[in-house]
Amino acid sequence: MLDTSFRRLSFPALRFDPATGVAELPYALDGLEFIETVTFPAVDGEPSAAFGKVLELLHLVAGVSYFKVGAPPEITTTTPLSPAAAALLDAVYTKGMAEYAYRNDLPHVLSLSVTAPAAPPATPVSVAGGRPLSPVGGGKDSIVTLEALREGGLDPVPFAVNPNWVIQSVFAASGLTPLAARRRIDPKLFDLNAAGALNGHIPVTAINSLIAVATAVLHGLGPVVMSNERSASDPNLVWNGHEINHQWSKGVEAEGLLREALAAQAGLADAYFSLLRPLSELHIARLFAEHTRYDDVVTSCNAAFKLHDASARWCGHCPKCRFVFLAMAPFMPRARLVAIFGADLLADETQIPGYKELLGLDGHKPFECVGEVEESVVALSLLRDQAEWAGAQVVSELAAAVPDTAWAEAARSDVFTPGGTSYVPQPSRDSSSRRPSGVEVRSATRATSAPSAPRGPCRRTRSAQRYKWHLMEPAKRASCTAERATSALAVRARPDRFRADRGREPRPQRIVV
Repeated sequence: MLDTSFRRLSFPALRFDPATGVAELPYALDGLEFIETVTFPAVDGEPSAAFGKVLELLHLVAGVSYFKVGAPPEITTTTPLSPAAAALLDAVYTKGMAEYAYRNDLPHVLSLSVTAPAAPPATPVSVAGGRPLSPVGGGKDSIVTLEALREGGLDPVPFAVNPNWVIQSVFAASGLTPLAARRRIDPKLFDLNAAGALNGHIPVTAINSLIAVATAVLHGLGPVVMSNERSASDPNLVWNGHEINHQWSKGVEAEGLLREALAAQAGLADAYFSLLRPLSELHIARLFAEHTRYDDVVTSCNAAFKLHDASARWCGHCPKCRFVFLAMAPFMPRARLVAIFGADLLADETQIPGYKELLGLDGHKPFECVGEVEESVVALSLLRDQAEWAGAQVVSELAAAVPDTAWAEAARSDVFTPGGTSYVPQPSRDSSSRRPSGVEVRSATRATSAPSAPRGPCRRTRSAQRYKWHLMEPAKRASCTAERATSALAVRARPDRFRADRGREPRPQRIVV
């Protein structure tokens, strides 16, 4: 049996070979040593100092994979950290590892702190003016972002870490030329897991995000534009007074911490944001329904990724399959949805227990990347009002099980009105002005009219006109990045397509353990 009583995780010096694009990230867990490698798409010439700083952050964040072997109480590095970078690291190893701590009953993990020498913050320079790098996961969210950026004329570059056949299929369907990086975990980690080492969920989005930012910097690109929605910030439950969120590294808190760390540690301002942050999962599903070119390739099922069978893109039995089917159903013909999934989940009574979890009727929100309970209730209410779906066995049984109080609290206007904290760059008429680091978008719960398109400095006057992106000054380009992309979303995201219920502020459904 493996001894898991480790004391310290430390970080020996990393190495990077510009000729091959290979970064070696070493770790020491007491007497155990590991080397993780990340292979970046290589470019000619020496990398910038900013790339080196992002690589340092990646080295420290990716250490969670080796930390989880034994959850040592000490995490130390000799890399000098700005206060913002230190705050990011502390959060990654506590909040990012909270599900791991909960499942392994390790409450000390929730109060860890990384020990590092202090460094002064760098002077940030905006990089938001270049072509956006848009990570693709194979699902509806990243497809909506990619197409919004394309419709905005921003010429996005698709990107993935270790792209599998699902992601490669989406790349091909997009018709855009992608970039890809390769991450290789030290094989010794798998041997330790087999020998009984502790294991569990890690904040992998934080790791992949830093790989994406490093790739963008290395290739002289603009911001990394993510596809994380507002419901990613919703916790699954509360344990020992701490929120446990399976999607913490996709949430708005992690996004803000990473942005601040990139600015203070690497001097990169506006290098990272999520375009879909103000939107709900249901809202995004409605936008995806307008893009039919991806019907044969879109996949959000993690289980299907492991099957290596291009004909089985959805397992049809996991929380993610259930939620995505429910989210898409109100916005497309039933036949189209069944063709996408290869099955009709709302005609299968064995799905009812899983749907009850999504609806908050049983257990807690699944430890998966699924939307809020309120979104599931709203989706069900929309299906209940549609003749094509109202008679479906699962829909009718679930509708009967939802209490009146849940229907009353699930306001469609809340779900379909953008809101919450967002770091999407805001358009400005003054091209020399800088936007705030975070923008609070208040939800207008009773609004029924479609949001108007932005009228900032980069509004297009002719549909065929494309901006001379490389001629625009960086500050104006930074504001235009989001203006043109969010404009494409705004003019189609119409809350008036549905009845505007008198709603309340969305509230997360929490189970206290």
